[in-house]
Amino acid sequence: MLTVKRVTALLSMVTVLAFMAFPAMAAELSVKENRTRSGIVNVAVPYISGSVGGKQVDNLVNKAVLSYVNSQMKQIMSRQEIEAFESTHADPRELGEMLRYNSDLVKYTDKKIVDKNTAGRVTASWYVRNEYEVKAAKDTFYSVILKTKTYTGGAGDVIVWKAMNFDLKDGHLMELKELFDANADYAARLQTLIGYQQKGRARLIRHIKGKNVSEPTPVTITGQENFYVDDHYNLGIILYSGVSGAKQLPVAGAAGKAAEVSNGTPVGESGPAAEKQQSATGQMEIYDISLNDFADLIRL
Repeated sequence: MLTVKRVTALLSMVTVLAFMAFPAMAAELSVKENRTRSGIVNVAVPYISGSVGGKQVDNLVNKAVLSYVNSQMKQIMSRQEIEAFESTHADPRELGEMLRYNSDLVKYTDKKIVDKNTAGRVTASWYVRNEYEVKAAKDTFYSVILKTKTYTGGAGDVIVWKAMNFDLKDGHLMELKELFDANADYAARLQTLIGYQQKGRARLIRHIKGKNVSEPTPVTITGQENFYVDDHYNLGIILYSGVSGAKQLPVAGAAGKAAEVSNGTPVGESGPAAEKQQSATGQMEIYDISLNDFADLIRL
């Protein structure tokens, strides 16, 4: 008959063997939402916890995402209004402070628009919205698209899609070129694959709509384009074309679609000033490419 001591020893051995046979699963990345609605301003922002880099990396990522969304609201305010808000709100460091800052800014933005309306400006149809789409959420990699849509007067609304991709080992914001080996000629392959899609779309428009479409302008990949990588190992790149006086600007977004951007184009790496220079209607083209086509070059 087995003694209690021997049974305990056997159970301990079984536990050790189980851990040897089945490696511990990595902790999953948790993504939650902070949404604040105030009047005509409706802002949803994702925030993470559980990255492989720990709380410090979580804070770095959340700070970058929230700061970007906050900057979109601040763009529609005057410098004096921004300074007034910041004089009562210190730069947040911890997650709780970041979320309160964002929520307070939503309410403040709505109040400033209401104040303008009271002063006699036509703002009844104005709005500010921010939504997001998580493309990949692993403990080592996080890819999210932030989608801002605002109307504060003028010929049309402003649509801004901003993709952010983070290495969760250290929290840094990744560039497209970091997905590939250092000496890999990935740009030429991307340009070729995008070129095939451009020509295919042009032929489709000619066939369905009977329109004469000029030959698409070849794109140039620099490695600094905005992008996303989803859970199905697809790479998404968005380029803007047809904008008068401006070259194509890369911004990442959802795959397989095209949309118009009226009276404003997305903020790329060149910042808000570049957006304000572009007042014509541009065409947003999203190129969805399987990274299986880069198996010999990929680092991710």
